[in-house]
Amino acid sequence: MTIDIDKLKEIILDDYLKLYPNNISKFNNLLEMIKENYSLRKENQMISNSSEWIHSANTVGMMLYVDLFNNDIDGLVRKTEYFKNLGITLIHLMPLIQPREGDNDGGYAVSDYRKVNSKLGDIDSLEKAIKNFHENGIRVCIDYVINHTADDHEWAIKAKLGNKNYQDYYFMYDDYTIPRQYESTMNQVFPKVAPGNFTYVKELDKWVMTTFYNYQWDLNYRNPKVLEEMISILLYYANLGIDMIRLDAIPYIWKTIGTSCRNLPEVHIILKIFRAILAQYSPSTVLLGESIVAPEIILTYFGSETSLECDLLYNASYMVEIWNSLATRDARHISNMPYINNNLPTEWINYARCHDDIGWGLDEDNLKRLGFDPFMHKQFLIDFYLGNFKDSFSVGELYEYDPVTKDARNCGTLASLAGLEKAVLEKDNYKLELAIKRINLINSLIILRKGIPMIYSGDELGLLNNYEYKNNTAKKHDSRWIHRQNFDWAKLSNIEKCETYERIIFNNLKTLINVRKKIDLDHNITHERAIQVDNKHILVIQQLNENEDNLLLIFNFSEDRQFLNTSQLRRQGINVHMVELLQGKELNLKDDIIQIGPYEFLILKNK
Repeated sequence: MTIDIDKLKEIILDDYLKLYPNNISKFNNLLEMIKENYSLRKENQMISNSSEWIHSANTVGMMLYVDLFNNDIDGLVRKTEYFKNLGITLIHLMPLIQPREGDNDGGYAVSDYRKVNSKLGDIDSLEKAIKNFHENGIRVCIDYVINHTADDHEWAIKAKLGNKNYQDYYFMYDDYTIPRQYESTMNQVFPKVAPGNFTYVKELDKWVMTTFYNYQWDLNYRNPKVLEEMISILLYYANLGIDMIRLDAIPYIWKTIGTSCRNLPEVHIILKIFRAILAQYSPSTVLLGESIVAPEIILTYFGSETSLECDLLYNASYMVEIWNSLATRDARHISNMPYINNNLPTEWINYARCHDDIGWGLDEDNLKRLGFDPFMHKQFLIDFYLGNFKDSFSVGELYEYDPVTKDARNCGTLASLAGLEKAVLEKDNYKLELAIKRINLINSLIILRKGIPMIYSGDELGLLNNYEYKNNTAKKHDSRWIHRQNFDWAKLSNIEKCETYERIIFNNLKTLINVRKKIDLDHNITHERAIQVDNKHILVIQQLNENEDNLLLIFNFSEDRQFLNTSQLRRQGINVHMVELLQGKELNLKDDIIQIGPYEFLILKNK
């Protein structure tokens, strides 16, 4: 396979010139860099020349920190059979590129994009790991931090030494005049632990833009050399054989005075260029965009039919809706989510939690239509998942609490937020049973829906909150470490013992993954739609495919049994003769009522 530079030039030139008018010479430099990188490609690292794998039901992901999972890259490789046994075919390796020493935002302050964190291994060990996983049918995703570098990155060091070329890689100002103009319209990412968007750097005697932490210097994409450098690194990762590249913090990468400096039009142009280059350079390598913003804005990062951007996005709104529906026992809000039924070659990443906190970004207009006060409802969710309410099943912690606005986010493992920790502490078998059912329901909501499910490492065993981080001076200020914990391999033996909750949770999840693959959920689905029913505790989703061999998913968000009037389904043209795939039982929708047990879900297929 070769790369058609003339075709690539035709595809990206207009967009490039929108960013950098009259910069043909810099554009030609970009093309030369692409050709040079392409000459270094190792075709034996690639599984295929197509990105169709993201639409396959066989693709099931797990995200993990390499060191927390099993010490280092070699330790990760030794657990290959563990992934295969569970049915995992994609692993997202949380930040493993060389971070700065000391504080590094959990690895998101990168000091060298072309090196692996020395505590985990090196580039050779990473390449060998990728080869091993590919041979075992497992694809690999890594993080690419594109908004900022660490303050000890080579570019930052040269900038500190007075090199004007590298100072132009960042936003640097001799006084606070221009920073003040930016600050007047910019929000703060971490108002409590890292207030403001600029840091005074004594070595430079300048103010540097630091949207996240003061040791993370924002890159200046107004400089065409920065774009060229970042594309070169993108292609370097493709050459290693990486299958999915997670672009971190994409809404922030373009800055303009007088704006929020988020989600600006130029961000979308840069993503178009990234996507277009990869499509020609390494067609099987895909871009996962991290864009945790308002629901209506997230969608824009897919692009359009004529202007594709990210191959995949985190379905953050769906994640929040799941937790909201569990707390309220009310499925109306999640059933009113907009379902994306377009013809774009894109997919969602469906997940119940990740390495970050849960922020309560619900659709406020929808809340009001359902009779909720948005502010008070957010306060309810914050308190519920902290465990403050008497009837709350959750045990969690707050993140970034603001005593003025009363805003906060929540942290905790899936199992603890879903009630398992409280049940274990109280030695309450009934609560334990409900917690396990709740966990299985959550897993069904991410495994059975269209998109790629992404499981957080440890959730498959029901790992509980770990409070040891409070004794670590480097971590105790950040409650997210409550769920960023070492994988407890000792617990793995419990899946061999009868009646342990680890065994039940693991086997339930494994069954769901096998069912997903067996019924080929994604490959032929044309779209999904929610069917509105009069029981507010129940969510009904119809999945339509090319062969009209449709699936009907029914989820009960209540700990009580519920009844569904089948006439509401028949009026929607649902086949009256169906079979439930997990249990094998047959249902006749001519019967007036379907009974759904506590936290039960049904997978119905035409008989």
